[in-house]
Amino acid sequence: MERHVRNNENAHITVGGKDINVTIGTAQTKTVGPMALTGDTKLPKNTVSAQTRRNSQGLCVDVHSPAFSDPKKNVKRLGFREGMKVADFGSGSGAYTLALVDVVGHSGTVYSVDIQKDLLIRTQNAAIEKGYENIEIVWGDIESLDGVTLKDELLDGVLLSNTLFQLDDKISTIKEANRVLMPGGILAIIDWNESYGGIGPPEQLLFTSDEATIICRDNGFVAKGNFDAGEHHYGLLFKKISDGRSEENMSHQDFISRTIAQELL
Repeated sequence: MERHVRNNENAHITVGGKDINVTIGTAQTKTVGPMALTGDTKLPKNTVSAQTRRNSQGLCVDVHSPAFSDPKKNVKRLGFREGMKVADFGSGSGAYTLALVDVVGHSGTVYSVDIQKDLLIRTQNAAIEKGYENIEIVWGDIESLDGVTLKDELLDGVLLSNTLFQLDDKISTIKEANRVLMPGGILAIIDWNESYGGIGPPEQLLFTSDEATIICRDNGFVAKGNFDAGEHHYGLLFKKISDGRSEENMSHQDFISRTIAQELL
């Protein structure tokens, strides 16, 4: 399978007065197979994480900082329920992955998906420490079709939190979410709605709620509403249309019938 993965470039930083070389992920096309990080592999203490795009762009806070947008509060507003299979696309620090466990319960499964292995290992370690046994760690590229390496129509829900603004290929990400969601599945999007004096993403990288709605509606989803995602953020909910047609391509009567049917799911 051919998909977009990261190549390595060296960077030089100083931590605690010591010079340290780290690797920065850049994009290239490479043939790889599916991979899930399992077991008890652990990073050494004080390891410096690979620099992410958001670090290099000068964000001053963790994009999942509860000071503005609290993962534990937000996951209760997504419509996810106990027993569901859900994925955290672009899971990063793992804050939302860990919070989602409380929503889906022991009978559900949370798939933590990211392209950076070191971040996935950190999430895995945190899950082990908390005794969570229903988190699956998946190394995958959400910007490539089939890049997540999960089966078609496997999931009840997909979350994209503080991720869209970082992506080069947003449309492919929405299409990949559509692929892994079962008909009627929920796509939840949380993202910054302002730069907030440079604490959030730079103004030119902001991806508005209107823009997010357009690409979702154009790629097999119907808008279900919005929710309070915290200060300086927006929250949107979408449902996968059963046959994958966008509402623009439906007749008026078909759209009404489809919407009513999905409300009854």
